[in-house]
Amino acid sequence: MMFTVWGFLQLLKRYPGMVPDVDIMFDCMDKPRINKTEHDSFPLPLFRYCTTKDHFDIPFPDWSFWGWPEVNIRPWDEEFRDIKRGSQARSWPKKWPLAYWKGNPDVGSPIRTSLQECNDTRKWGAQIMRQDWGEEAKGGYVSSKLSRQCDYRYKIYAEGYAWSVSLKYIISCGSLALIISPQYEDFFSRGLIPEKNYWPVSSDELCRSIKFAVDWGNTNPTEAQKIGKAGQDLMESLSMDRVYDYMFHLISEYSKLQDFKPVPPSSALEVCVDSLTCFADEKQKQFLEKATAFPSPSPPCTLQPANFDFIKSWMQQKQRTITNVREMELKA
Repeated sequence: MMFTVWGFLQLLKRYPGMVPDVDIMFDCMDKPRINKTEHDSFPLPLFRYCTTKDHFDIPFPDWSFWGWPEVNIRPWDEEFRDIKRGSQARSWPKKWPLAYWKGNPDVGSPIRTSLQECNDTRKWGAQIMRQDWGEEAKGGYVSSKLSRQCDYRYKIYAEGYAWSVSLKYIISCGSLALIISPQYEDFFSRGLIPEKNYWPVSSDELCRSIKFAVDWGNTNPTEAQKIGKAGQDLMESLSMDRVYDYMFHLISEYSKLQDFKPVPPSSALEVCVDSLTCFADEKQKQFLEKATAFPSPSPPCTLQPANFDFIKSWMQQKQRTITNVREMELKA
């Protein structure tokens, strides 16, 4: 919550006097709550970090864009630059021709539980590593440094309890991202295109699907490298400038739908940079200071009118591509 509120404060600094007054409800927990089957076309608006096709929850950039001090992950722009440098340590032919995943499987995720069964480099072409957070903390998270996990040609993304902040770090490696049948989507993942920015992996017969992706990539190294690079390029375009622009337009457009003037209730607490940092410990303060925004020399990017026919067609094409890949797997 602290780092999410910090993001709002930095948006106000980024575009001083431009952010409209607005009244929003924000849930800092993981899973969406506003189910489409339980609400009509005018549901309670609720902002959070992710949503699904079956929920009305409105996706918003998650706290880790401003840093995650508990696990030594720095603000996004700085972390991306380090990951990109790490990705260049080995050329594509010298990267391990395996699919790699490292994380916590004990988060109530059936996908991550099933993924443990694929930990066989000879049979499935996958190396699955369990993250021991206690041991990593003792070592200062040196062995789990994200920039040191880009030596594999394929990086697996598996959702956790809900979506995972790890998605942007995995794609940033420039390896071919293998994304396992995602149920949740955050504000930028909706723009990922299968066979262009990532390779879709099916949760059905998971290990075989991973092996097919690895075999395909090793047989078609030029195409696999191209997809991995396109994913990394997309993450590079997702700079904090663009994150703030998304926040600005989302809040501005949402404010236009309100038919009342937002007024703070008598029980409200006003938050500013100084009041927030009073609650931060020393490490949190260091990360917050790194994630400080400055007034933008230019206005936000221009928001283009929505073309719903194009969006519908684009989503259908994405699904067709995923279906085609699945058919290739079954034939193999």
